[in-house]
Amino acid sequence: MHNELKERLKKLENNYNGKEFLSIVNKVKKDRINDEELLEQIETISLKRFREKVSLTLGTFAGNALEIAGTIAGVVLPYLMNNDVVYYISALILMTTLHPLSHFFIGSVFGIRFTHYYLNGPARIEPTLRINYYSYLKTKSEKRALMHASGVIGTLLAPLIAAHIAFYSGSVGVAQNLIYFFLLLIVFELLTSTKIGDLMKAKREIGFR
Repeated sequence: MHNELKERLKKLENNYNGKEFLSIVNKVKKDRINDEELLEQIETISLKRFREKVSLTLGTFAGNALEIAGTIAGVVLPYLMNNDVVYYISALILMTTLHPLSHFFIGSVFGIRFTHYYLNGPARIEPTLRINYYSYLKTKSEKRALMHASGVIGTLLAPLIAAHIAFYSGSVGVAQNLIYFFLLLIVFELLTSTKIGDLMKAKREIGFR
């Protein structure tokens, strides 16, 4: 079955074309194709391309360990240091750690696997998870959408957590500023993420229902 798609993919093994690859992936999503061999072929090509482009990576176990350690530090240090500047730093740390951890947790619940952590984003400093295409394409579109959207939720939770710690520690002014920052983040995500980020990807996957 789906021999035409497999032949198209085979041509990409040594002559990769991003638009062609994306066209095939979208065809699989649209038609809800569940051909095991085809999905494995897509993942093999995607992983090969990833390894050609990205040199600095971490396995998901090590990456999650670092993200969890960063999250613990982002929560515990403000309590211990009780310093206004540290509350703001805590929010930034938690924005960095909770975003990928939210993707990983929700994705894992839905059966989506991940292969690596790597640095991405405009400045190439944002910890990012690489998705296993085989598991991703076997998952229903609405679950893929929730996995993408979860990263935004993780990001938005960060200043709220830091604000709670600041308020609990008596820094009411800092807590108020962090709430304002939270509201600005909502506006920022609505303006940007719906066009080039996770909310755009979530909307895209809903369209394949």
